[in-house]
Amino acid sequence: MSFLSETARYIFERHSLETIARVCVVVPSRRAVYFFKQELASLSDRPFLAPEVVAMDDFILQRAEVEEIDPVSLLFELYDTFKTIDPHLDFDRFTSWAPVVLRDFDQIDLYDSNAKAVFSWVEAEKAIERWKIDTTIAEDSFADKYFRLFENLLGVYDQLKARLLEKKLAYRGMAYRKVAEEVETIFLDKPGHAFHYFLGFNALSQSEERILRKLVSLNKAEMLWDADVFYLRNQHEAGRFVRKYLTDAELSRGDWNKRFRNYREFPQVQTVPSDLLTQPKNFISIGVPNATMQPKVAAHLMAQWEHGTEKTKGYQPPHTALVLGDENLLMPVLSSIPDSYDDFNVTMGVSLRNSLLYSLVESWFELQRNVVEFRRKEGQGMVAIPKFSYKHITKILHHPFIQKYWMENEGSFRTLLRTLRDENRLFADEKEIKELGGNEPLINTLFTRWDNDSSRATRQMYRLIDLLRPLYVDKDAIETEYLYEFYTILKRLERVLAERRQPVSIKSYRRFLLELLRQTKIPFSGEPAAPLQIMGMLETRCLDFERVIILSVNEGTLPTGKKQNSLIPFDAACEFGLPTYMDADAVMSYHFFRLLQRAKEVIFLHTVPAGDGAKAEPSRFLLQLEYELGEQNKQAKLQKKRVEFGSERSLEEELPVLRITKNEQIQREILQSLANRGLYATHLNMYYQCSLKYYFKRIAGVAEEEELSTTLEANDFGTWVHEVLERIDREMIERNVRVYERADYERFTQQIPSRLEAVFQEKFPGQVMHEGQNLLLYNLAKRNLRNYFQLRMDELDAGFRVEVLAPEQKLVATLAYGEGTVQVAGKIDRLERVNDVIRIVDYKTGKVDAKNLDLKVNQDEWQPMFLTNQNWDVMRQLWLYKYLVLKQNDKRVGGVELSATQIVQPGMISFRNLAAGFMAQENLRFRPDETPETFLEDSEAMLTQFIDELLDPSRAFEQTVDRSHCEYCDYARICGRAN
Repeated sequence: MSFLSETARYIFERHSLETIARVCVVVPSRRAVYFFKQELASLSDRPFLAPEVVAMDDFILQRAEVEEIDPVSLLFELYDTFKTIDPHLDFDRFTSWAPVVLRDFDQIDLYDSNAKAVFSWVEAEKAIERWKIDTTIAEDSFADKYFRLFENLLGVYDQLKARLLEKKLAYRGMAYRKVAEEVETIFLDKPGHAFHYFLGFNALSQSEERILRKLVSLNKAEMLWDADVFYLRNQHEAGRFVRKYLTDAELSRGDWNKRFRNYREFPQVQTVPSDLLTQPKNFISIGVPNATMQPKVAAHLMAQWEHGTEKTKGYQPPHTALVLGDENLLMPVLSSIPDSYDDFNVTMGVSLRNSLLYSLVESWFELQRNVVEFRRKEGQGMVAIPKFSYKHITKILHHPFIQKYWMENEGSFRTLLRTLRDENRLFADEKEIKELGGNEPLINTLFTRWDNDSSRATRQMYRLIDLLRPLYVDKDAIETEYLYEFYTILKRLERVLAERRQPVSIKSYRRFLLELLRQTKIPFSGEPAAPLQIMGMLETRCLDFERVIILSVNEGTLPTGKKQNSLIPFDAACEFGLPTYMDADAVMSYHFFRLLQRAKEVIFLHTVPAGDGAKAEPSRFLLQLEYELGEQNKQAKLQKKRVEFGSERSLEEELPVLRITKNEQIQREILQSLANRGLYATHLNMYYQCSLKYYFKRIAGVAEEEELSTTLEANDFGTWVHEVLERIDREMIERNVRVYERADYERFTQQIPSRLEAVFQEKFPGQVMHEGQNLLLYNLAKRNLRNYFQLRMDELDAGFRVEVLAPEQKLVATLAYGEGTVQVAGKIDRLERVNDVIRIVDYKTGKVDAKNLDLKVNQDEWQPMFLTNQNWDVMRQLWLYKYLVLKQNDKRVGGVELSATQIVQPGMISFRNLAAGFMAQENLRFRPDETPETFLEDSEAMLTQFIDELLDPSRAFEQTVDRSHCEYCDYARICGRAN
């Protein structure tokens, strides 16, 4: 028999059907009100007037004859009170600590503490803290205002309560204290009920205890406690409060509580409730790797249960509960419930805090805070310009909550983003965005500047609701509810702010609005007595279930652990009877073990330790079940299980799961790509690194993801340095100078800063060169170029005559293949002649070692692995450059004629290894007696071999086995290998 059914029978048997209406039954929560009424109604076969059944908070507010003030209005009342003491109080700073002060005020009243004594203690402790400071605290400094806050707390407390009482308003603790102080007047002079029953309470506040004690002493109330002998004995923390009440002569009056009077003599005395010690219990503890897996495991377990019993007429108490220790798991739980559970009730409500609308509003505030700071050209100070950053523009336009709008209203936001990306515009102001967006209504709404005006912000939010509301009517009920609740919150906040008649900054407005959204929950509509109940731990008070699944049974969640968000020190709280984290742990322990009392099967889900962090540890409640209850009740053993991911397969076992076979159409596209766009060394290397990536990029034409950055990327840095050197070569060639002297290099060295800045402004508009990472890269580029020009001067000193033949050039060669031709192409950074040797120079801003450019001397059997060896990508690049240059025979490159009789030597200059100078590829020969003609012949055979493989239908395009290549790949998400 459940607690509510037993208490309902107890009360029903003590009153006639004619007099029971004069009884008042008070329960801890509104959820228990419905179930008690159903239990009571089931006891009679004819109608009768029911007693008043009410939750404790409603009971107190009715008797106090005050209205509970909303949080925002209370915050403003507190601010006005503080302003009478400190006229210069800054509102924005006030809102950061005011909620803590209000919580302390509430606790002091709820626990009927001596406010003067509490605040005197706090003031004295802060005085000692101030005394410890060595330096003198200046008047009106932040430190002075900080300490003055604690000196004024008592005065503010008294004045705030007086202000609220004048308006017949109160915060929760204040209402409780008012009833406690006027209990005789309220219940004797204005008796509303002949008798009161208080069911299933546990940790009473001092105000509650004072009220109940007085009612019991007047023979107007009886407490009906719920407990089990398991946690009543042996100083168990779950029974800490109930033990105290059962030893209290007044609070343990009545026939109901006689069952507990000899609980210490159990098992000799059998009247005491002992379900935990005497009844069989099936307890299972299941550890899972992460929190998000818990709903899936719970759903799997529920699907295995026999829940499909035939429905019977009349009220049937729910028999299954899914209890969430962490309420953030509500939405994952709802999406995981098995289809066979078509009848369930959600008692918690969806918090707006976890909604897409909340994250949209948060992103909107973040967007509005965008201010770009640029350093002044003279180098002193910064100038702030209100512009939106590309990152935040993209974030809000791609937000999931407004994607339905873009689907049904083909707006121009993609054109806007494409223009910003193509023009590399990292920042844009309001006017520019609206023009680029074609004055689209949603774009105009989102990007209208609020200019620190909360009323303007409110108007824009109303416009957003008007634009989005038609999209969700009759389509998505939960989104409609989000918008409705958001609208009512805005109206509420607007009314409160209008009453103030004082401007509020956007910073404070944001804090108020987000706090109201966090506090708002959207209730679910459903059958309250459905067989499956989904609820939080506090909502289980007074309720019992046969089967229970509890999620997040971890330290830090159940129980919550040490959390002290208060201005009142821990020792002061203990001294004056205010609650501490130890009391909170005891309360949660009671709810936990009380829920297990009458349950037959309970499954606990928790995350398992996977590293540091307290919340990964299973709750100590599970240890108490295992080592304390398990020893006393042999029918209540705790089984331990663990959910684990499948063991990792080895690389040999892990075959590519995504492959593209080469049909005739793909083969035609390959040949067309090679004929029109050409084969580059980077593409050849890409194919052997990951052939699927080659397909995406070169055949399918899937564009790589482009992102704008406020700082240079690695490839941008290389482009920057390359462009400076290329421009120098072109300028000198235009002046018909191809051989540089020392004076030229010295002049180039002096021009480094101006040349770098000119290229930067042209290539990277919108970025700032003299700040942050870009400044570091600028200094690195200057150093690299200085060292490079010094290297060239050292070559002059060593007797090398360097003649520039051509700056950066794209070379193309035609290769006969089958019945047609394909193109082989490449871009060389510089072509120069050094002492009758033509050098192909490839600049690398990264580090390259000479050993990676060439074959080892006497290395045999290298040709079969030449194309496929992953470590030879740089070697293949230089080989192809040499092939392209030799193919230019009898052609002019950069105005210079090339002939096959000249020696061609490819190599690299690494800016991070300039000490090595020009690193040449010298040993790569297909034949010992190689000539230019045989080199071309053998190279084309190698290229033909590659194209054959590229077209081979038996060689599919497939994912690479080496996952390290996937880490920075733009196509990783397509392959399903994104981190």
